[in-house]
Amino acid sequence: MVLVSLHSSKLSPQGNFGITAESLRFVEELAEKYPVILVSFANPYALKKLRTQNLAGLVVAYEEGEYAQHYAAEGIFGSIGFAGKLPVTINDAFPVKSGLQTKAIPVFHHTIPEAVGLHSGDFKAVDSIAEFGMQQQAYPGCQILVAKAGNVLYHKAFGYHTYESKQPVSRKDLYDLASITKVASTVASCMYLDDLGLFSPEKTLGDYLPELTKGTEYSDILIKDMLTHRAGLRSWIPFYQSTMSKGVPRYDVYSLGKSEMYPHRVAENFFIHKNYPDSVIKQILDTPLHKEKEYRYSDLGYYFLQIIIEKQTGVPLEHFVDSVFFKPMGLATTGYLPAERFGLEEIVPTEYDMAFRKQLVHGDVHDPGAAMNGGVGGHAGLFSNANDLAKVMQMFLTGVYGDHRFLSDSVLSAYTDCLYCKDPEIDNRRGLGFDKPVTDGDGGPTCSCISLASFGHTGFTGTIAWADPEQEIVYVFLSNRVYPDAQNKKLITLGIRTEIMQAIYDANHNAKQIGAVQ
Repeated sequence: MVLVSLHSSKLSPQGNFGITAESLRFVEELAEKYPVILVSFANPYALKKLRTQNLAGLVVAYEEGEYAQHYAAEGIFGSIGFAGKLPVTINDAFPVKSGLQTKAIPVFHHTIPEAVGLHSGDFKAVDSIAEFGMQQQAYPGCQILVAKAGNVLYHKAFGYHTYESKQPVSRKDLYDLASITKVASTVASCMYLDDLGLFSPEKTLGDYLPELTKGTEYSDILIKDMLTHRAGLRSWIPFYQSTMSKGVPRYDVYSLGKSEMYPHRVAENFFIHKNYPDSVIKQILDTPLHKEKEYRYSDLGYYFLQIIIEKQTGVPLEHFVDSVFFKPMGLATTGYLPAERFGLEEIVPTEYDMAFRKQLVHGDVHDPGAAMNGGVGGHAGLFSNANDLAKVMQMFLTGVYGDHRFLSDSVLSAYTDCLYCKDPEIDNRRGLGFDKPVTDGDGGPTCSCISLASFGHTGFTGTIAWADPEQEIVYVFLSNRVYPDAQNKKLITLGIRTEIMQAIYDANHNAKQIGAVQ
């Protein structure tokens, strides 16, 4: 499908309204070879001599101002419907009152806060907080998106890729999502398989992976305990340390070049032995569990969940989640292994990893465990821009995006509800994989302003993605706060992400109060 926009030129004779015969011939020749949607930002009479029989679609936008171009794109994308009728006759094919009516489909519509009763001025506080964070060097740049009821009201990029201030952050740039991968990839896949009857959080690791866990204490771990971080798993294991000798990567484990024996990329000119992912699982299984079922955040369960998903589907996780969610949703950026799909200038770098990889991590996953797994992990490895990630969170609100249902209402409710909030004996705010607000409104990943029905996740690199079904709000903040050093915790100590969330909810509250007074 080829989209062609036709613009009038003041340098052309006025008799054809600024559209040259050569332009029309080009469109006609293109339409003979490909499906073409023509968008005319000119007087309708300019199309009189156009042969339209081969066009897949024609949009008459009348003039080429900013709003005309914006809404023509929205209409083609499907976020708004077309309802206009021609006020004139163009030719025999398009007489007066011609015009197809289309209905909007549930995809993001980019508009202004006033479209849903909010006020643009209230979002200046978000600008101020984002800029304050950069001034304090909490991060060199960021992307922020706010949507309400499927309408993107605020979408901005701030700052630069690095503190050297050479490349400004674009809204299209990709960030390392870190642990948001857990929900946007692994948990989403588990929910999808749950709907198909191929996965249940009530089962054990031994039910799904007897070949790995038989004879170990891991066999009896309930999946739901892994997803709520109360399975007794260690918080983390520094897997890379056992592959180093005197601070240098061992050359029986790593290679400077890719080969059949060393196929998995860890970083630039840095590849790991093909069997090493198996040794990661063995290290986990050799690590004793904590005896108490208390809340202890851990990545380790997601190594097993990745294997379960791949075993149940017969497809690598990166291909499965792409084919089931990302491609059908039209997510151009969201996915693993971004350097295979984008130039490094479109990917924001993370840390100078001097402990392990001895280089700037750029285009490769920041998390060492996921990197040692070839860049694809159940707990880390996804990259995205804010716009595409927000679509995933929007899908989590209803199970639907575009004209496709991805998840059932029942499975959404089961995974996004707080599993143990009604049990006073268990101190655990988590859903199945999803993080939740602190129930007493003090601390946690959110402001106290948010509804307890909301859910989301944060990421170590300086990210958060959150959705609130009660207010129909989606909030995404992406940054590389780990540049150049992961020890920089100013994003957390300054509470930048929660302060921005508070400003968003203040804007929402202000609009409600004004509406009530009116």
